[in-house]
Amino acid sequence: MIKYFLIPVFAVFFLGSITAQNFINSEVTPIQSVVNINPFPENHPIGSILNDTLRILAVMVSFQEDKDQATVGNGKFESIYSQNYGNNIIDPLPHDRAYFEAHLEFVKNYFAKVSNGKQNIHYHVLPDTFSVSKTMRNYSPEPGSDDFTPIGLFAEEVWGLADQLYPGFDFSSYDIFLIFHAGVGRDVILPGSLGNERDLPSVYMSQRAFRSVFGETFDGFPVSGGTFKITNSIIMPQTQNREVSSFGGTFLFQITINGLLAASIASHLGLPDLFNTETGLSAIGRFGLMDGQAIFAYNGVFPPEPSAWEKIFLGWEEPVTINPGTYDINLVTKLAAGAQDSVILKIPISSKEYFLVENRIRDANADGAIVTYILSGDTLTKTFPKDTTGFLSYSVDSLRGVIINIDELDWALPGNGIVIWHIDENVIDANLATNTINNDKFNRGVVVKEADGIQDIGERFRTIFGDFIVGEGTELDFWYASNPSELYKNRFSKDTRPSSNSNSGANSLITISDFSEIDNRMSFKVAYGDSVIIPIFSNQLQIDPTGDKSLTALSHINGNSFGLISNKNLYRLDSKGVLSETILNFSDFKPASFYWNNTEYFAGARLNNINIYLTDGIVTYSDGITLPQGITAPPVVRLTPTEQRQVLAGTEKGKIYIISPGSLPANAPELIDSISVDPTLAVIKIASSGFYTAFITDARTETDPLELTALYFDNEGNQFSFKDERPVGLIVTRNIKSENISLILTNQNNIYIISDSKLVNKIELNSTSLVSSFIVSDLKSDGENYLIIAHGDKIDAFNLSGGRADNFPFTDPLGKNFSQAFVSADFEGDFKAEIIASTEDGRIFAIDGGSGKIVNGFPLTVGSSLTTVSALFELNKKASLAVLNSQNNFTAWHIGLTEGKFIWSEENGNSYSNSYVEKATGFSFISEFFPKSRVYNYPNPVYDSHTTIRYYVSEDSQISIKIFDLAGDLVAELNSSAQGGFDNETVWNVSNVQSGVYLARIEAAGSGGKTESNVIKIAVVK
Repeated sequence: MIKYFLIPVFAVFFLGSITAQNFINSEVTPIQSVVNINPFPENHPIGSILNDTLRILAVMVSFQEDKDQATVGNGKFESIYSQNYGNNIIDPLPHDRAYFEAHLEFVKNYFAKVSNGKQNIHYHVLPDTFSVSKTMRNYSPEPGSDDFTPIGLFAEEVWGLADQLYPGFDFSSYDIFLIFHAGVGRDVILPGSLGNERDLPSVYMSQRAFRSVFGETFDGFPVSGGTFKITNSIIMPQTQNREVSSFGGTFLFQITINGLLAASIASHLGLPDLFNTETGLSAIGRFGLMDGQAIFAYNGVFPPEPSAWEKIFLGWEEPVTINPGTYDINLVTKLAAGAQDSVILKIPISSKEYFLVENRIRDANADGAIVTYILSGDTLTKTFPKDTTGFLSYSVDSLRGVIINIDELDWALPGNGIVIWHIDENVIDANLATNTINNDKFNRGVVVKEADGIQDIGERFRTIFGDFIVGEGTELDFWYASNPSELYKNRFSKDTRPSSNSNSGANSLITISDFSEIDNRMSFKVAYGDSVIIPIFSNQLQIDPTGDKSLTALSHINGNSFGLISNKNLYRLDSKGVLSETILNFSDFKPASFYWNNTEYFAGARLNNINIYLTDGIVTYSDGITLPQGITAPPVVRLTPTEQRQVLAGTEKGKIYIISPGSLPANAPELIDSISVDPTLAVIKIASSGFYTAFITDARTETDPLELTALYFDNEGNQFSFKDERPVGLIVTRNIKSENISLILTNQNNIYIISDSKLVNKIELNSTSLVSSFIVSDLKSDGENYLIIAHGDKIDAFNLSGGRADNFPFTDPLGKNFSQAFVSADFEGDFKAEIIASTEDGRIFAIDGGSGKIVNGFPLTVGSSLTTVSALFELNKKASLAVLNSQNNFTAWHIGLTEGKFIWSEENGNSYSNSYVEKATGFSFISEFFPKSRVYNYPNPVYDSHTTIRYYVSEDSQISIKIFDLAGDLVAELNSSAQGGFDNETVWNVSNVQSGVYLARIEAAGSGGKTESNVIKIAVVK
């Protein structure tokens, strides 16, 4: 891992000092003359070992003397100053072994403090200074280059010389190998300073970094007679002090290496950089360690403590995680915390995204900043009761010697109060290996939620003087009751600025409010949910992560439970989503479930066995029945005319077996009947309303699909044949005339609508990708159900005549693909069903069937893609939703204020898995024969080659469309048939039509003798 910081600063020339709070000036861009920043991150194990000791070996290296104006000094340790500044500065000469040991003493103290004693530092500096064979320029990468070969060769020569100078030395006793070199680092660019474009950058060279130089076979620099190999190096200058010329003459700008040294060691421990590694711009400011603002806080003298996330990442802190609910929180700053006090609070948004909350106080001990330093061999202390001239984040003129300790490192913070961090592990996981987790300012992995409502850390601004400054974070970015920021509301929620939404814009359902005043112990409230959507649970399930998964939900008078299939096993979960029972090898398919005689039933099919699991909450019973044939269709439960429950199992040799599921205390399931279909075809799908059952079959092999004939059957003796198409989905419903109809999806993106063995309609789905599933739902309450599909980033809906539903398709605002599995219910109580669909990145949308818009409060997020179809269920008389994501995180919410009406509540329609949808309601049924308000075309104006003319008729009709130009000439005549009770469509091809406005006269002649017409205008633009 290579670390390189560019810190251009803004000079206040007339004051004779330079402020480091502004990182950009008008003449210096962020990466001017900089090689690639940290391009070789190492894939370290996450976290350090508790109570681990890190041993550092350091050497002092000078160069051959030079007179190069592009480097500071002449390559020797005593040459960086043009005059004698004495001891009245930080990092005074001599820069000898004791001097470098003092800096290492600082990092020893730093890591002991921030890790609570879990990370120990031991160090050893070899006693003699030695020189490499060339001048500094020869080891410095070209400005703007990402070729670190010169640095690699420098390290190789240094460790080779060290091995020669110290024969028999045990290098294997050390973990980090540190090179202190003469001169300054190419890490700070100051207006008026001497040229340093050929100084060495300060870097941490991991083994991967060295492999970029020496090849993938590099396994270290051999030392100790070849018995040990050095695989890393920190390159560090003797100081960052440098002389600056201004109108008032030459003065010394004081900036030291403590912060940079601490960050480089943290890189070895595995911490990624948290600034923008492409531009060098700040991303978290002085709120953590791994940001340039923090590393050079107080001009590099001491950085603040690492952020909550950095400490957790390294295993130094364990957050207290809360589950959905309402809480009164007291959070104590680290130095004031007792054994039982919480220091870091974790508030999950999803399984991969969360907030971390911590209380950060600059002076928890209320005794000022006590600085310990070494000067002329003496260890001294100095106390600063407050920020003052010469002791500010950008000015340290009051300090002397080498600073080795400060009693409270968080004195380096820009303020006091609660800090809220937004952590997105999806971003971290995707970018950790490239060390770019905070490069996208719109989608960072670790970000401070700035309480002032302006996310400006790292943003560049131009002053009225033409200078650039960069936002660094201020006291207004902390959360506390009296924060005077104009946008501050003392509340952090979905409607505040900043908002508590997820990075994807999904509603986190989290509100943090009523922050107290700044204190070592601060209070606030945390609440999940809003007026409607309330989290129920979110549990990490310890289940088999492999294999297909499916979910069923049971709601009944005694509560509710869930059945989850994962890799053939059944996991029964209670109403809180907690695993209560595991039955191995239960089902190859999604289980059917039902509640009957005060007993929960789960029915699965495994190979040729029907397995039944029963429980009444006290007694549990599991049994099965073996069939003579392998089961090829998901089991279905049907309700008989006498209210009995039967399990239907379709098999590989064209039979459907009917099984009585048994009962408690120990009545085994029983085979009671079978239906023979065709022994050459396998039953692949069964759908049943109870009184009416339909099924589709397919060949048992796919060796010659062009010769395949698949069949549809129903229990009324009707059949339908599909030539050269494979059925993949079946739904049974009833149309506006209460006729049973079957809808069959095939692998050619066709949906066939069949009634009484007759093809009522064939809908060709216009999708570039294979549509593998669909559902049916009552979206409009107009007497007809609608087909719903997903293709790409769109959710689309069609009536049974093939016309697109008004206000569809719905398109994901982020352009992510939707899963093809979704559910539907009217949980808002407006008699129009909502569609609940999920995207590949784990956002869950509820789309209003009437308006096509997102339901208020959605989208929600679970952080990653779902691995099952969602399940709707009722809990406490409220419509609720449960989902399982790819991290096996099982999450549920109340999403309605009432029970709602479930239409398609889970995979295969419902817990019975019977793929049946009731007849649609007719609250919005249009009785007018040919309403003018329902006649229009889209798109209008027409820019492409086609437009669609849409119209509604209340009865079957013949449609005649005549299109005229404004001169009255007939341009086109279109004729078609229309189904009554539907919006119907006719396409007009305008490829050969000139631009202009046209009049379309649409006439409908109904089967009952009615005739009406309407006229619309169509604009064509080419």
